[in-house]
Amino acid sequence: MSEGAFPTRPTIPPTLWWAAALWAGAAAGESVAWRAWIGQNTVWAAAAVVMPCLAAAVYAMALHRHARQAAVTAVVVLLASGVLTGFGVSILQGAQWRSVARLLEDAGAREWEGVVVADPREGRFGPSMRVRVQGAPYQGALLTVYLPGGSAAPELGRRVRFSAIPEPREPDERSRRAARTGEHATANAWRCTDLGWRGGVAGGLYRWRAEAARRLEVVPGEPGALLRGIVLGDRRLLDGTAVDEDFRVLGLSHVVAVSGSHLAVVCALVLVLGHATGAPRKLVVAVVVAVACAYTVLSGLALSAIRSCVMLTAGALAGSAGVRQDGVSALALGVSAMVLWQPWSVFDVGFALSVAAVGGLLVFGDLGVAWVREALPHALGKPATLVGTSLVAQVSTLPIVTSTFGMLSLAAPVANVAIVPAGEAALCVGLAGAAIGGVWPQLGTVAIRLAGALLGYACEAASLLARMPAAAVSMGGLGAVWTAIGFAGVVTLWAWWPRPSRTYARAALGAVLLVTVLVAVGPRGPATCRVVVMDVGQGDAILVQDGEHSMLVDTGADAGVLRQALARNGVRRLDSVILTHDHDDHTGGFDGLVGVVRVGWVGRPDVAEAGFDRVRETIPRISPRGKVRMRELAAGQSWPLGDSVVRVLWPPSGASGLWTNDTSVVLEVQSGSVEVVLTGDAEQSAQTGMAEAGTLRRVEVLKVPHHGSTNGLGQEGCREWSPRVAIISVGAGNDFGHPASSTLDMLRRQGVRIYRTDVNGDVVVEVTHRGFRVRSTKPRSAVGCATMVTPPTPRITGSRVSALTACEETDASLERRQPEARLSDPWQRGAAVGARAPPAEGHGRLRGR
Repeated sequence: MSEGAFPTRPTIPPTLWWAAALWAGAAAGESVAWRAWIGQNTVWAAAAVVMPCLAAAVYAMALHRHARQAAVTAVVVLLASGVLTGFGVSILQGAQWRSVARLLEDAGAREWEGVVVADPREGRFGPSMRVRVQGAPYQGALLTVYLPGGSAAPELGRRVRFSAIPEPREPDERSRRAARTGEHATANAWRCTDLGWRGGVAGGLYRWRAEAARRLEVVPGEPGALLRGIVLGDRRLLDGTAVDEDFRVLGLSHVVAVSGSHLAVVCALVLVLGHATGAPRKLVVAVVVAVACAYTVLSGLALSAIRSCVMLTAGALAGSAGVRQDGVSALALGVSAMVLWQPWSVFDVGFALSVAAVGGLLVFGDLGVAWVREALPHALGKPATLVGTSLVAQVSTLPIVTSTFGMLSLAAPVANVAIVPAGEAALCVGLAGAAIGGVWPQLGTVAIRLAGALLGYACEAASLLARMPAAAVSMGGLGAVWTAIGFAGVVTLWAWWPRPSRTYARAALGAVLLVTVLVAVGPRGPATCRVVVMDVGQGDAILVQDGEHSMLVDTGADAGVLRQALARNGVRRLDSVILTHDHDDHTGGFDGLVGVVRVGWVGRPDVAEAGFDRVRETIPRISPRGKVRMRELAAGQSWPLGDSVVRVLWPPSGASGLWTNDTSVVLEVQSGSVEVVLTGDAEQSAQTGMAEAGTLRRVEVLKVPHHGSTNGLGQEGCREWSPRVAIISVGAGNDFGHPASSTLDMLRRQGVRIYRTDVNGDVVVEVTHRGFRVRSTKPRSAVGCATMVTPPTPRITGSRVSALTACEETDASLERRQPEARLSDPWQRGAAVGARAPPAEGHGRLRGR
C-alpha cells in the first residue's frame, strides 16, 4: 500500500471458507477418532458432525431452484463439503495411527532401523530422539526413543539402529497430545548405533546444517543460542533460557524459531540478489522456490514453514503463468494442503499461530497500518507500519496466545519496532556467513560475528523490555463466548471497512492506550482474606490475598499454566513469593512471573541444602532494577498480609540432613479465627518435628502435604491438625497415583471434607464474618461445590464421612479456642507465640529476622 492511499477491502475467496470448514472438520474428526480408541461410543459424536452438514446441504439444494438463493446454496454446500472432507481425512488419520499403535503393542524386544526426524533433546534422565522407523511391517511408525544416560544422541537426518521394546501410550491427555504430533509409541533403547547420514538431497541438506551449526559456535552465550534458533531452527541451546522466556513475554516467539516470516526474509534476499544480477525472471522465481523448499527441509520441516513454502510456491507459479497473485487464496491453498496431508496438524500451536497471523495481516494489515499512520505524526511512517502490523497480528492471534501461553504482551508493539529489524538482519547475515564459511572461512566468521552482535543487542533489549512493569499481563483463554463475539466483530469490521480520519484515529489510539493501562492495573483485590489452591496440574501454586495484598506459595511446574492460573484470579502484583522447597513441581513455573507481575520479595527455606539455582538466575529478571531479593524463612518468623498474619511453622533455622521434601516451608495463614496451613511437601518427619516444637495445632483448612501421597500426611499430623476441610493439589491422570487411597480413607474417617484440584479445579477458601466458605471452579464435580463453615453446629468427628457428592451449602462448626491453646489472635495486641518482634512499618516485611 502506497503511503497516503487508503486500502481497498480485500475479497474473501470461496477457497478460504472451504479451508476454514476443512479445519473445523479435522478438529471434530480427531475428537471422534480419539473417543473410538479409548472405547467410548462415537456414534452420536460422529452423527453430530455429519448429519447437520448433510441436512444443510440437502436443504440448500432444495432451495437452489430459486435464483435468489443460489449464492446461499453455494456457500452452504461449500461449508458442508469442507467439514465433511476434513472430518473424513481426520478419521482416516486416526484409523491409520491406531492400526500402527496396535501393531507396535505386540512388537516386543527387537532391533529397529530408522531416520532421526527432529533435533534430539536432553532430558533429566538422558537424551531422546524422534525416529521414523524404516522396514516392514512397521514402516512409517514414529517413536520417541530414550537413550541411556551419557549417550550421544544422533543429529537430525542421521540413520540409526537401536534395540528397544516399544511402549504404546496410555489413553490419557498426554498421549492424545503426542498422537496429534504423529507419535505412535515410546521406547527405552539399551543399545543404539549411528549409521551415518540418510541418502538423497535431504541427507545432503542435513549434513550441511550440522556443519553450519558448528560454524555458528563462534558466537557464544545467549546470542549464539538465538542465532542457531533463528538461522537453522535448532532450539536445543535456546529452550528454557532467559532470552527464550523474554521473547515469549514480549510476544516475539515467532522471531526465535524458523517460521513463515523467516522463509519470507530468506526468499526476499534471494529475489533481491537475483534482480541485482540481471538473471531472467523465470530463473529467479525457480531459484526462489528451490531455496524455499531447501530452507524448509533445513529447518526441520516446521509446519508453519511448510505452509509458507506452499503459499510461496503457489504464488510463484501463478506469477509465472501470468495469473493475478492473491495472498488470501494462496493462504487457503496452503492451509488446505496441510490439513489434507496431516489433518491433526490443526492442533499444532505454531501452525495455528502462523495461519492466524498471516490471515489477519492479509485481510486487515493495510487497514490497521492506515489507522496507525493517521494517528501518529507523519515523520514516524516506518515505525507506524511496524506498530500497525504488530497490532493486527497480535489481535489475530489473541485467542490462541492467551489459551496457550496464558498471557497477553502489552509491550509487543514496542518490542517489534525495537527488536524485529535486528532479528531479520541477523538472519540474513548469519545465513550468508554460514554459507560463505564453507568456501571462505575467514569472511564467513566475520559475517557470523556481525550477526551475533546484532542478536546481542536484541537479547539486551528484550531483557530490558521484558523486565518493565506490565510488559505482559496474565490472561486465560477467551472462551467460546468471547471468541464468538470477536469473530462477529471481525466480520463487522470487514463489512464496514472504516476510513480513518486524524480525529478518529487518535481517539481510537487513546482508547487502546486506556484499555492497556486498565488491563495492566488489573482488578481490585478481595475485601477479605481468601486462599486459592490453584489448579496447575501435578504441582502446587497457592494464592493468598487480603485486600490489596497478595502472596503466592509455590509456582507449579509450568510457566504458561501458572500465568493462566494467575489470570483467572486477576493477579498483577505479589507482595511475596514463597518457594517451599526446590522441586520442579513447586518452582518450575517461576519463570512465568517475569514481565507479568510485580514481586516484592522471594522466600525460601533456611536450610543448609538450599539449592534454587534456576530461581536465583531468574530473580534479577523479575524487576527492571533488580530490587527483588531472596530471603531465608525459618520457624518462628511472621509477617502481616493485609489484615491477616502469616507464620512460619517449619523448618527450623539452619536445619541440615533433611530430605528435600522435609525442608518444605510450612505456613499458617490466620485471618480472624480462621487458620489455614499450607504444607508444601512436608512429610511425616517434618510433622513429627512440628509436633515436638508445639506448632502442630488444630486448624480449619489443611493443604494436604505432598499431593496426598502415602508418605505425605501421617496419622499424627492428621490427628493434631484435625482439619474440617482438606485440599489436595494434584494433577489429573498423574504418573504417581496421587492422591493415595490410604490418605483419602484417613481423612474420611475423621469426617474431613475433601477437595481436589484435579476434580474441583481452583479451590477457594473465603473468610467471612460468620466463618469461612469453600467453593470450587467446577461446581458440578463429584466432590462438592460449596461449604459454609459457621458456628454453632457441633464439630463432625469420629467415623462419620463427609457427603462428597453434595453441591449445597453445608453448616459445620467453627470452635473458638483458648488463647493458651493456639497462637495469639492477630486482632489482639502482641506477637504470636514463638514469633519475634514485628517490623516498624510496611506490609509483607519479615518479622524476627
